[in-house]
Amino acid sequence: MNEISFNLPDSVQPHATWAVDALPWDVLEPERIASDETMFFLIASASFVEITTDLYTQNLVEHYAGDSEVVNWLTDHWQPEELQHGVALKRYVQKVWPGFDWDRAYQGFFAEYARLCISEQLEVTRAQEMVARCIVETGTSSYYTMLRDFCTEPLLKRIAHHIRNDEIGHYKYFYRYFRQYAAREHVSRWAILQALWT
Repeated sequence: MNEISFNLPDSVQPHATWAVDALPWDVLEPERIASDETMFFLIASASFVEITTDLYTQNLVEHYAGDSEVVNWLTDHWQPEELQHGVALKRYVQKVWPGFDWDRAYQGFFAEYARLCISEQLEVTRAQEMVARCIVETGTSSYYTMLRDFCTEPLLKRIAHHIRNDEIGHYKYFYRYFRQYAAREHVSRWAILQALWT
């Protein structure tokens, strides 16, 4: 396994319609959510996964080596936008739950996650991996839709809405690339179903 750096961004500038520093942090109402342990775990765990996107991107870039369109989109658009999600959620957690040692907890998460997030876990064909990505993006857009609709805290509603929209946009790219690869690789429906169920 390649050596993984542990440098976390404080901010990112993706090709996006929103930015962490431009969010209205002054409208944050921590009293609406600070006592909700379930929301704490939902948001903190999401921040860990999102901010670790560079590790997964590295795996995908290796998997799609030679396809400059996909690799460029992954590194120039998808990764920065996903990292931005992590940065926004991390900042939110630190503001609402200042007693939580996010960095220490993340170190424990990263140690476990890095052992599991390896390129050998990707699907066999490029088309199958793209359809697997579509499923992940569908799940994450649903997750952030639920978070947006369930919470009563206004800033979290806005953050979740932005992330949801990004995830829907990512799905569209992955689906487009899936269709291209499915046509090239002549992947059977059975192989696609296998990727969907594993």
